[in-house]
Amino acid sequence: MRNEWFTLVTLVGLAGCGSSGSTDLPSSYSTFYNVKSISADATTVIINTADLPDHKSPFYGKASASYEAYNGTNPSFSTAINLMGMISDPTLAAQDITFRIPRNPTVDAAHTATTGGAIGIAINGVVLFNQYNGVGALLNSLEFNNLDQYNGHPTPAPSLQYHYHTEPLYLTKKFGSGALIGFLLDGFPVYGPVENGARLMTANLDKYHGHEHATAEYPSGIYHYHITDDAPWINGGSYYGKPGTVTR
Repeated sequence: MRNEWFTLVTLVGLAGCGSSGSTDLPSSYSTFYNVKSISADATTVIINTADLPDHKSPFYGKASASYEAYNGTNPSFSTAINLMGMISDPTLAAQDITFRIPRNPTVDAAHTATTGGAIGIAINGVVLFNQYNGVGALLNSLEFNNLDQYNGHPTPAPSLQYHYHTEPLYLTKKFGSGALIGFLLDGFPVYGPVENGARLMTANLDKYHGHEHATAEYPSGIYHYHITDDAPWINGGSYYGKPGTVTR
C-alpha cells in the first residue's frame, strides 16, 4: 500500500529536460513518486526521501497497515539476518535522506568506487545499495534469504534503512522489465533487465554494468546502467560518472 503522505512530490517545471542553467526539473525525473520533495537547480537534482516503500512488506511489522506476510518464491525466507555474529529481526523505519545528483552527468576518469549505503535511488523513493553486504562481502544466501517478495530489506538496527540490492520486482512488474527504475548517484539512469525483448546478463554490459545508446527518456542517447539477474546486479562496483552526494 502506498504511504499516501509521502506521495506528495514537489515537482518544479516538468516542461522538458531543461537546458544548462535551467531550474526546470529534467523530464526524465517526472516518474518519481513517493518522495518528500524533488526539485532542481542549475547543476543538480535534489531528492529528499523517507525511504518507505509504497508496496507492502513483512518488514513493516504486523501492526502496520502496510504489513504483508512473505508470499514470494524463496522457501528459506527469514526476517532475521546474521550480521557480524548478531541476529536481528528488523522492521523498516522512516529515514530522512537527501540526494544531490548531477543533472547533466558526464563520464569521470576517476570512476570512484561505490561505498556501503545508498548509491542511488529508485523512482519510488527507495534507495539502491551496491552488491556487497554490511561486512563488504558479495551478497550470498544469507542476504538473499532475507529479501522480501519485492527484493528489498532493511539494514539492521539502529538505522533500519530499507533498500534494494537487486531487481526491484514491484517496480519492474508495475512499469515493465525494461523501464527506467531510478538513477545512481552519478546521474546516469538505471533500467530494468530487459532491452529490445531480451533479458540482459552482466556479460552483455561493460565493467560498470552499463552501456550507451538511445532510450525512451534520452532519444539522443545516454550511458545507462541495467539491472541483471547475476552479480553484480545493478553496478559493477564503480560509478561511470562523477557521483553527487547523499546525506542523512
